[in-house]
Amino acid sequence: MSSSTIRDAVILLAGTGSRLRPLTESRHKSMIEVGGQPLLFRLLDQLKAAGIERAVLATGYRAESVRRAVQTYDHGLEISVAPNPDYASTNNAESLRIALPSVEGCAFLLCDGDILLREPTWLAPMLQDPEESRLAVLEHDAIAQEEMKAVMEDDPDGSRDERRVRALSKELDPAEADSESIGVQTVGEECVARLNERLEAMSDTERATAYYEDIFAELIAQGEVFFTRAIPPGTWTEIDTPEDLEKARSMVESWQQEAVAEG
Repeated sequence: MSSSTIRDAVILLAGTGSRLRPLTESRHKSMIEVGGQPLLFRLLDQLKAAGIERAVLATGYRAESVRRAVQTYDHGLEISVAPNPDYASTNNAESLRIALPSVEGCAFLLCDGDILLREPTWLAPMLQDPEESRLAVLEHDAIAQEEMKAVMEDDPDGSRDERRVRALSKELDPAEADSESIGVQTVGEECVARLNERLEAMSDTERATAYYEDIFAELIAQGEVFFTRAIPPGTWTEIDTPEDLEKARSMVESWQQEAVAEG
């Protein structure tokens, strides 16, 4: 099924948020409020504004509470839920495997559910080319060892948005990495079938341990093409720990102050 733009999104929400306990003992991490709004609601609003029409929630931990919460929110999207019953013993590649049939072979946007974005004006252009796969990346010089790192090919034309990804892994040497993948990417039409085939072929060990980026990295090594989309510094963060949450809330406060000053 071909489309002139990407309309479907998969949001990964299966994890337990263990590093944010006790906050996540009674609620899912995506329901934690930042700037007066749950993370997931903010993300759904941003996806809708960028042109997404349908969202698949790949749930696991506290799946029913997430489903109920989304039902009460006027997000303007067609929502479906793809629960991973083995979320406690599998990694996010397995959650993606379970959710992938819901996009019916179409190109789609894949998002981690624990990210905070400033208004992503760069997102809509990513959705305009359903044939290409792209990773949104943040280019900086202080990439930590635990981050999902990318190495990109040199571009003689100097285009930051069209650099091809050469390698992707948490195991890469930070000194060799060009950028950090932020957990937002498009999977193009030609890649979807190959991605699905590889996910379905995962071993039990891979289901337990593999990140979806590990599967992307394998496909890239086999010749699958992923380009990058560079995002502005200071417009994204991920939330894994209480320190991350405090940073995120400070960022939103700063963004709001900047908006008032500019308005």
